[in-house]
Amino acid sequence: MIITRPKSIEEILKTLELFPGLRICVVGCGICARKIQTGGEMEVSRTALELRSCGLDVLDAGMVKHACNTESWDALVEENPALAQADVLLVLSCGAGVSLLGRISGKPTLSGLDTTSLGGALKDDILEGMCSMCGECNVGIYAGLCPKSSCPKSQVNGPCGGSHDGDCEVGERECIWVKIFDALDSRDMLYLLDGIRPPVSHDRRL
Repeated sequence: MIITRPKSIEEILKTLELFPGLRICVVGCGICARKIQTGGEMEVSRTALELRSCGLDVLDAGMVKHACNTESWDALVEENPALAQADVLLVLSCGAGVSLLGRISGKPTLSGLDTTSLGGALKDDILEGMCSMCGECNVGIYAGLCPKSSCPKSQVNGPCGGSHDGDCEVGERECIWVKIFDALDSRDMLYLLDGIRPPVSHDRRL
């Protein structure tokens, strides 16, 4: 699941200033963004209402089933005719959905969300930063806690010198390496941390 967070209405308005007088269609995604309530029906309607209250010309807002996966632009338009009538699309989905709609629509396609990480959903909890899509997965040796995505420095050997009393030096968060140590310790598997691991080979992401 792709994790996203809403941009502020002020940031969206600032971007829309680049496209004055154009008709806008707010588009939500029926998969990830809907699940984590950043781009479902309620969020799409609220965003459209906010933009209208600012005097912008917003057409009927709508949803697409998969912003990042479709047969064609025509198939999406059949599902939501307002897409064809709009001059600008404001998409509440991950960056992949925004990019795909921008490529196939021929219209300016703007993101109403920021894509933050690959995560998951556990009942009502949204789990962020679970994967950095590095192309070299070894999360199993870290008790399922990926340091490459959860450590701001992407340290594969840790903790770093900035960790203090179990807390990360970046923001208010517990050091992921404390969590990894505790999880492996509870399983009597601390031997998995023996040795020095090489950094990620970034050419494997290509």
